Amino acid sequence: MRKGYSVVCAALCAVLALGFASCGGAKASKETVKIQVMVGFGGGTDPSQMAIHESLQKNFNETVGKEKGIELEFVTVQYAEAAQKFTTLLAAGMTPDIVGPIGISGVAKFIDEWSDISPLIARDKIDLSVYDQALVNAHNYTIDGKSVQVGLPIGFYPSVLFYNEDIFDRAGLDYPPTQWGTKDWTYEKLYEAGRKLTIDESGKNPDDSGFNKDAIVQYGYAGTDWAPWRAFIGKFFDKNGKSVALGVSEDYKTARMNTPEWKAAFRELERMVYTDMLRPRADSSNAASIFGDSDPMGSNKLGMWEIFSWIGYAFEGWDANFKWNVAAIPSMNGKVVSATNSDTFVIPKTGKNRDKAWEVYKWLFAEKNYDTLAKNYGCIPAMKSLQASWLSDRVNGVKDESGEWAWNSYPRPDINWQVFLDAGAYADNPNNEAWVPNYGKVWDAMELAMSNIISGQYSSIDDLAEKLNTEVQGYLDEYWAAKK
Repeated sequence: MRKGYSVVCAALCAVLALGFASCGGAKASKETVKIQVMVGFGGGTDPSQMAIHESLQKNFNETVGKEKGIELEFVTVQYAEAAQKFTTLLAAGMTPDIVGPIGISGVAKFIDEWSDISPLIARDKIDLSVYDQALVNAHNYTIDGKSVQVGLPIGFYPSVLFYNEDIFDRAGLDYPPTQWGTKDWTYEKLYEAGRKLTIDESGKNPDDSGFNKDAIVQYGYAGTDWAPWRAFIGKFFDKNGKSVALGVSEDYKTARMNTPEWKAAFRELERMVYTDMLRPRADSSNAASIFGDSDPMGSNKLGMWEIFSWIGYAFEGWDANFKWNVAAIPSMNGKVVSATNSDTFVIPKTGKNRDKAWEVYKWLFAEKNYDTLAKNYGCIPAMKSLQASWLSDRVNGVKDESGEWAWNSYPRPDINWQVFLDAGAYADNPNNEAWVPNYGKVWDAMELAMSNIISGQYSSIDDLAEKLNTEVQGYLDEYWAAKK
């Protein structure tokens, strides 16, 4: 029996083609315990990023690790394979000790697998005030009625309002405000500007007589295109002041996607596309011809776009074609919300050495190492003490070892970088990627509803919302029935 088990285990290890601890256990030797960090659910998989991990690994093992009897090892898998690899490791009893960086959607897909680090935070008196509270909350979940803190924020990618200065200048419009929470900066004001920036081939906008909606050559506002539906519905709150982003009851058993707030959000999207004509229908031919294969802003035919800061990879291309900048997101019904992506590290419940894993976790989140990781992943550091340095690097640029400007990191002193940092206090809660039962099916249903509005494949908002609610209720019932 033991021989058969060994053969199966060896085969599994070969299939995984990874350096995870073998079936014999996670001990590196009699004196040390190996703690493995699985990388693959987010950033950190490029060779240059892996080199940074190796440097941190070496540093830890020669210092703290030697003192505490811990050997740290980063093990990397590619993003496309990460979920399946992790599932296989769980089934084989070979769970990695730490997983990260991992986004909120990655956490949600395996929500039952993560340890609650709240007791450890309290025991070791970890100071959470070094982060914006909204970013800490992004990694807190209510599971079976209990508050669970699965991790701390390593970095975040907030949504801000990107805008094309050249297009604003040609229209003679003032730039959007950079101050968050400005009383008069509302979506109504944004729509007003957006209509002036949407023009047809004759130079007319939707407010002009004779505007030709079938000959639009420039759009005013792409909404939250490229972001999930929750990035928009998260701006709506019920009469008790609670976000309706998840579309389910507090016990996660009842669908609430046909409420007045959800229907209002759907109608707002409908208005943007069909009434104000700020953004194209998904199935319109001119949408493809205007935006092409580029991101919407990169087409140089869009006035404004609300999207996450990870779009930074496109900045170099934008710089070559037009002047751009960023502004604060406006308020919706008095509420200001920045849909935010946030990464963390998590400790699986089934890890064999969770106490030692926590020691590694704390070391990784010490300020110096944290700074190294945040820069490695290209995120904005959630640790407030490091944000001034991040801001300086954006303004003054960063040079590589050869003395040349690092890729996409030359000075950009005219961009309102502080807008990104200030967004942290307005991060959406619950997060736009937060867990709900039957996560994947519910997610896909919401995305399809949004897509159907943008493409015109619906009869009415009421009908769309009711059908969505019925479908999602079925997914919730399915999830809870399986729990019995």
